[in-house]
Amino acid sequence: MKRLLMSIALSLALGLGLAAPAALATQKAATKMSPHAEAVKKCNDDYKTTVKTANEDHMKALKDAKSKKGKDRTEAIKAANKARTDALAKAKKDKLDCIKAAPKK
Repeated sequence: MKRLLMSIALSLALGLGLAAPAALATQKAATKMSPHAEAVKKCNDDYKTTVKTANEDHMKALKDAKSKKGKDRTEAIKAANKARTDALAKAKKDKLDCIKAAPKK
């Protein structure tokens, strides 16, 4: 019994000893970003969400295309690939335009 209690106490002490510095390390003081950095971060976040949406739409379209047969399937796959390529190109162009429009440093 004594051995069990000692091992539990030791485990808790080690766990808290390791968890406390990790918890304190994640609590960084909020640093103020420059307007340019904030704008670039927003542009990058918008780009990431657009790419994610384009990829999800592409996967849905491919899944739908696989249920078709023959020429319809081929055309559906080509259309899905073209739509994804166009969406990614537009997202990249929008990102570059957004970064150009961001306030200067």
